[in-house]
Amino acid sequence: MSQIKDMTEGKPLRLMIRFSIPLLMSNVLQMLFVVVDSAIIGRMLGVNAFASIGATVSPHWLVMSAVLGINQGFGTLIAQRFGAKDTEGLHKAFATAIFLAAAFSVLIGGTGVLICRSLMELLLTPAELMDGSVTYLSWLWAGKPLTLGYNLLAMTLFALGDSKTPLRAMIIATVVNIVFDLILIIPFGIAGVAAASLIAQAAAMAFCIRALLRAGVFDGLKFRPDKGSVWPLLRLALPLGFRNAVIEVGGLLVQRYVNGYGTEFVAGVAAAKRMYSLLMIAGGAIEVSISTFIAQNFGAKQFDRIKQGMKDGLKLTFGSVVIIMAFALPLGRQILGLLIEGEPEQIKAVLDTGVRQLNLMTLGLPFLYLLFLYRAALQGLGNTFIPMLSGFVELALRIVSVLVLTHLLGDWGVLLSDPLAWPFAMTLLMVSYSVVYRRVRRIGE
Repeated sequence: MSQIKDMTEGKPLRLMIRFSIPLLMSNVLQMLFVVVDSAIIGRMLGVNAFASIGATVSPHWLVMSAVLGINQGFGTLIAQRFGAKDTEGLHKAFATAIFLAAAFSVLIGGTGVLICRSLMELLLTPAELMDGSVTYLSWLWAGKPLTLGYNLLAMTLFALGDSKTPLRAMIIATVVNIVFDLILIIPFGIAGVAAASLIAQAAAMAFCIRALLRAGVFDGLKFRPDKGSVWPLLRLALPLGFRNAVIEVGGLLVQRYVNGYGTEFVAGVAAAKRMYSLLMIAGGAIEVSISTFIAQNFGAKQFDRIKQGMKDGLKLTFGSVVIIMAFALPLGRQILGLLIEGEPEQIKAVLDTGVRQLNLMTLGLPFLYLLFLYRAALQGLGNTFIPMLSGFVELALRIVSVLVLTHLLGDWGVLLSDPLAWPFAMTLLMVSYSVVYRRVRRIGE
């Protein structure tokens, strides 16, 4: 069990940095994969195929973010029980999470496939993009058992303090995805791109299972749901899944307005949002690190370590923001230019939109990273209700942006919809964390 790390002992900053480095590398790898994958699609299938897949970003992330939120909730309980040295409780939570994940994957994936075309029509997807978008989404949503299974295993490894195995799984998935993209894209087009993603997820899931088996996590595990663990898991998972879904409902509304500005605008926004992983290169690592650290120490009732962990988390947050902004602002156009191929006038229109969107998101990074930091802290303390409320705040601000600001600022109102929401949600989370931390410390001590 050498990769599993108890974060209730040792210097918090050192532990979080060591935990974050593999996550950071994984995010870098994911960023490079997005660039390569997007370049393969844009250059081998053209702007329309690129825009067809780009038009699916919001509906795809509506489902994907719900999956991630559910698994984050499962991982929080597993981390708390690991920190409390409750091996039996950990096994019960993990086994029950497997059954719940299977049920959610069938429900979410099946529903998605059934409503896919109707949803894309509701979003006013341009006619020339419709068939490609529906094909791509149908494949991805049909494969939700693979997606949810892989993410559950990865979150379990994170909860146990192991960030190296998910990195290795990501490396495998990236290589497999790119190889199968190149094999399948010509004979099968967009369907081949989606199939390559599912094959990659299956490979990553198999690697995580192998790692958990070798680490002894399955030793003594009874593969049946535990009634006593169902509600604690759902209490943490459902608000996070619902929160993420609510945030992405705002994304669907924004996508509807994006689609109304034509193919080049759709492609430009899609290119910028595919570079979202560039902006998140450290934010995602810090979020998982903080959540795991606080959940384990909350389980162990070490509140002074939680307080110190947040101080160190702030240092990591601001340092990361400065570095990423210095990189993303001057190089955004060059990076986006790698993704697509076409007529010069069309490419210029796409890049003009993409650069505007990417710059606005980059300038909002300080608020976004603080949002992630305090949201993760609350989740680690077992409070998922307030993070869910923050999702409604983001939804409300997105609605204001597209319904009001578009009348005043035109397409700028659409581009501002994400960064405008982040400061308000961040404020709610910061204030709430202070209140919740004092309350749980008073009760715990």
